[in-house]
Amino acid sequence: MSSFKLILKSLLFSSLLLAVPKVSQAAPTGTWLSQPQIRYHVSSNTLTEAMAKIKKQNYKVVFLDYRNVSDDVQQKVSQAARENQLKPVVWIQSPQLRSLSVSQLINEAKHTDGLQVDDHYFKHYSSKDFAELRSAYDKPIYCSIQPFQARQVPAQGCYQVDVQCYTPTTLRRCMGLADRLNAVTSLATKRTLKYRQKLGNRKFNVFLWPHTNDFFKRTSQVEAQENINSVLEVTSLVLSEAAISTVMPTELR
Repeated sequence: MSSFKLILKSLLFSSLLLAVPKVSQAAPTGTWLSQPQIRYHVSSNTLTEAMAKIKKQNYKVVFLDYRNVSDDVQQKVSQAARENQLKPVVWIQSPQLRSLSVSQLINEAKHTDGLQVDDHYFKHYSSKDFAELRSAYDKPIYCSIQPFQARQVPAQGCYQVDVQCYTPTTLRRCMGLADRLNAVTSLATKRTLKYRQKLGNRKFNVFLWPHTNDFFKRTSQVEAQENINSVLEVTSLVLSEAAISTVMPTELR
């Protein structure tokens, strides 16, 4: 009888757990790596580790600033992303400053699996320009806008739209706009990322990836320790030689 009561209590407890509503969690989608971040991770041999960490944080896409980055480095970075099950997408920064044509925009994406045009593009290029780009490019195009550019979002052609919700005071209104556009909410590392718990079950991007500094601090600490060790080794050697000189007979010195 007692065992029957125990089983009954166990079943009752399990049913209560199932009845408790699960807390919705926002889902990370993509994050950006700036040109300085890319150069740092390549030069410090932490690129693979960084991509692995981005994947571990459940991101799916990495937006890459390839301005003035050599072809071989672009290939290396994109391949590191793919090897960690991330989609490399070139982030085309301020194309108007370089007067990039459709063919040049596509060339910017030659080592990636998609391209992203942002608020600068939509400010300086027309809907006709976008239609030409969409027609000529056969991979996904990601569109990133500021809230006031909602009416400039193309009716067709964007694989994914994100709204840059970078101001804390307008975050709620910005999230509402993203919902209406069926868009991803993009958060700024230094301003709105700390409010991610307010996103509910929305998808979000992060601008820029905030963990490069962790690698930099770790590298700096290692270098500092290596410098200390070198100084200690030299000091120890000098002291040893001084001690030998002190005890060695004069005629043998």
